[in-house]
Amino acid sequence: MASRITKEMRIRRRAEFLAVQSGGRKLHGRHLLAIALEQALPVGRLGITVTKKVGNAVVRNRIKRMLREWLRTNGWVPPGWDVVLVAKDSAARQGHPDDFAPDLTKILRSL
Repeated sequence: MASRITKEMRIRRRAEFLAVQSGGRKLHGRHLLAIALEQALPVGRLGITVTKKVGNAVVRNRIKRMLREWLRTNGWVPPGWDVVLVAKDSAARQGHPDDFAPDLTKILRSL
């Protein structure tokens, strides 16, 4: 799919995260909670949140890297959608980006 993730493809500001979280619909997966909000944008955007309850900084950053890598190689967020992924505690025990595949495919199909 995409060779790299550009700034336009990411949700970066706190206000944008809060807008999606307050107005979006929730989609539950085994290791992830996705909050999706339809927007009038030409590109799909993604934000990833991993709280301190999930693990230390190394674990949280590894989860974010695995999620971004799976989405980069297997399909991105559809145009016109903002999606915030919130990692659940069980995400810390996943060792490969493909471990998130069932959750991410379910989330992307339901958009």
